[in-house]
Amino acid sequence: METTISVNPVNQLLPTLQALQRADKWRIVQILISQLAQEEGIEQPQDKSPVWTPYNAFNAADTLLNMLAEDKQQETQHV
Repeated sequence: METTISVNPVNQLLPTLQALQRADKWRIVQILISQLAQEEGIEQPQDKSPVWTPYNAFNAADTLLNMLAEDKQQETQHV
């Protein structure tokens, strides 16, 4: 009599997925959600809009620092 061991594909994939970098995990999530939406017949936008993030926005940080320095300078002139 043969014994068949049923292997769950999720259990096989899980260690590999857990070892991925954070960005790669998000990409996998995005792909899976897109596939599920397609299977459900949910329309998806064709053009993707960029999402602004404050990370690596060095020009914005410089502008804010300059504004804070100017404000501080004006405060000391009025005192």
